[in-house]
Amino acid sequence: MPHLPYNTMEIVLFCAAAVVLLFLGYRFGRLVGGMSASKRISEKEQELFTAQKGFKNLYEQELSTLRATNEQLKAQGEALTHRVEEYRKKAAGYGGLFSSGGKRADAMYALLLENEALEEALYSQNEKLRQERTEALKETLRSTGYRRVLMSQLLNDERIKAYVAEILDEKKLSNEATERPALPAQTEAT
Repeated sequence: MPHLPYNTMEIVLFCAAAVVLLFLGYRFGRLVGGMSASKRISEKEQELFTAQKGFKNLYEQELSTLRATNEQLKAQGEALTHRVEEYRKKAAGYGGLFSSGGKRADAMYALLLENEALEEALYSQNEKLRQERTEALKETLRSTGYRRVLMSQLLNDERIKAYVAEILDEKKLSNEATERPALPAQTEAT
């Protein structure tokens, strides 16, 4: 049987050194693994932050366009109401001229009645437009929410992430290829 030339004390010290080396290797592996995991987590958080920021910008854009449209419709409604009031004042002024009776006064009263009928029709049309605008706004907000959910699901899909990473790697490789200086052209000596 082969025998090692070491005594018992040396063997115990070698075993202790081996245990210490194993322990240090284990701790070093945990340190490297923890650092890579924290790096991956920070990358995932950055991706989510970027996606959320994009969704927020999209939502803010659509909200601002809807607000602008709402303000424009309000301005149109106020302008139409102002015009109706002007017509009413004019008609009331003309009514005083035709107080003597007769065909002119009857025509003026008919115009006033027609004006009130037009005003009621305008009011009902404005109400209808307001309801349609409210429904369109709700539908737009709902569709924006659906798009936001769909985009977040797409951005969290592993296949899409892998595809984007592949494209970025190809782009990085092509950028590196263009950054390298070209070799000088060799001339053939004849």
